[in-house]
Formats: sequence, C-alpha cells, structure tokens
Amino acid sequence: MDDVPEEQVHPLFSAEVLHALGAVFHSGAMDIESLRFYGRLACRHVERAAAAGARIYHYRAGFGGASLEVARKRGMFLLCDHSIAHPLTVEALMNNAGRMPAREETLSAGKIWMHFFQDIEQADAVLVNSHFVRDTFVASGYDRLPIHVIYLGIDEAFLTRIPERKAASSEFSLLFAGTFDKRKGAELLIGAVGRLDNIPWRLEIAGPVGRDMAGRAQQFFSHPRVKYLGNLSRLELARAMSRADVFVFPSLAEGSARVVFEALACGCYVITTPNSGSIVEDGVHGAIIPPGESAALAEAVENAYQHRDEVSEIGKNNTLCVRAKYRQCDYGDQLAGLYKVLSGES
Repeated sequence: MDDVPEEQVHPLFSAEVLHALGAVFHSGAMDIESLRFYGRLACRHVERAAAAGARIYHYRAGFGGASLEVARKRGMFLLCDHSIAHPLTVEALMNNAGRMPAREETLSAGKIWMHFFQDIEQADAVLVNSHFVRDTFVASGYDRLPIHVIYLGIDEAFLTRIPERKAASSEFSLLFAGTFDKRKGAELLIGAVGRLDNIPWRLEIAGPVGRDMAGRAQQFFSHPRVKYLGNLSRLELARAMSRADVFVFPSLAEGSARVVFEALACGCYVITTPNSGSIVEDGVHGAIIPPGESAALAEAVENAYQHRDEVSEIGKNNTLCVRAKYRQCDYGDQLAGLYKVLSGES
C-alpha cells in the first residue's frame, strides 16, 4: 500500500489484524460486550488518526461500535469491512442447506449478528472479500450503498512454508481443513464418503471439531480410511495440503475461506461450493458443486479420481494462479486503489 499516505489508515486496522480479529470472533471467543469494549477502546485511536489527517476509517463489522460516532464527527469516511455472509442470511443458509434466500423471504438473525448488522448500516461504503458475500447482501435486500469486492488471497508467510509436492500415490488422497461443523459442510462430507465404494480413497481432517458434530465425528474418525490430524500449525497444514490430491470444502456459508486459497497455493485440485466465497471456477481450478448435496460431492470426487492426470495439471496451474494474482501484495494494491477512489483522488 505504498501509494496511500500512511496517516489515512491507522495500523490498528490493517488487513492482517482484521483477519485475526475475525478468526477470534468466529471461534466463539468473543461476545457482544467484548465487541462493544473494543469499539470504545478504538475511540482514542480514531481521534488521533483524524487529528493526523486520516480521512478514511476502515473498520471490521462488529468492532466499530462507539468509534463510528467519533469518526463521523471528525468527518471521516466510514468503510465497513465484512468477511462472511450478510448477517441476515447466515442462519437462513445454515437452515436451508446453503440455499440462498429469496429477496421476499423474511430474514432474522440472533443478537450477535444484529450487532454486526448495526455496524454495516452505519457505513458510507462496504468492502467484502468475495462475490458470494456480495450476493448475500443482494439477497438480504441491501441496496443502500455500493459493495466493493476484494479477495484477500494468501499471505507470504504461508507461501514460504509450502514444501515440494511429491508424486501421487496409488491411494487417492483427500483433505478437509477448517472447523469440522455443519456450516463448513461436515455432514455433507460424511454423507459423501459413504458413497465412495469404487475408488481407493483416504481422507485427512485438519482442524477443530464443532460442538454440533462432536458425537458424529467420533464415529466418523474411527473409519479406517479417515485420519483426524487435529489442529495443525501453518507449516503442518502446508505439508498436509501438499500431499493431498484433492481439497474438499463443501461449506454452506463463508466469506472467502482462506483454507481454499492455501489449498490452491499448495497445488490441490479443489472441490467446493459457491458458498465458500472462493475464486474456484468449475473445470478450471477444480469442481464447483451445489451446496447441501453429498451425492454431488461424491460424484465430483469420483470424477476427479477418474482423471488424475488432469487433476495433477490443474493443481500445478492453481499454484501459479495464486502466486501471480492472489498474494498479500495484490490485496494491498487493490485496497490502496479503493482508498483513492473513496477519498476522491482517482
């Protein structure tokens, strides 16, 4: 972001910090009072930034709170960064197997999501991290402001950890990474592997197990072809992705799942849903399947197995694609460009 004056954006709200805060929230570690406290804590930083000449307040939905009023009084432009489906659509997507709600549907949200909604409603512009998220805004009836899309991509720290990919083994290696829960498609994955009777597959699961899947997961992980890896470091995750033929991620509701970018960078063929908010195109980076359909997931895995040479070639191209277009510096360049547009410099 070399083209943007340093005083325009306070380092408290850098892209890396925004991502980390989102991870903390989505892990369930924060409640509304914690978020409100953060908003109050941010007030003095906003005051200092405004006094130094900052014109844009780029904040994460849910973390703005009281600081938004301070920024507004100081004449700052409010840019709300939102990293998951629109708050009014998350529960609908979960309850309807990932189906996008129709605009005429009455949507509701719990208290935590309404807290996020309030921050979005106060913005002068909204920034989201995928076209899927933008689509959820449209589905919710949101048409008050333009919605800007910039994909976060992959950070350099992860790219440096990716080992060389080894030759494919006789077994077809599948990997799922992320919280093993309903929202990320755990039930669908369980249903899909039960249909894979005709290929020599093996599946590794990396990440924590959600409370909603604790009972079923224990039985599933006892399957002789399923291996639970637990929580991995980023180096360990890069190694797991580099030995997998296919990364499977049948999510029902995301923003733009970082693990998909990581899998692409590691040379995986990716099978996912439109709801993962990824850059994956069907037939280009892997396969896109309808959300909520375990039979479609199983079929996509079987098709990938039948075309292993093509899967390998696509994986190589995925690595090149991420390194060429979706690095941390690419996100920074696009964000800098957006700042210029919003500040009237372009």
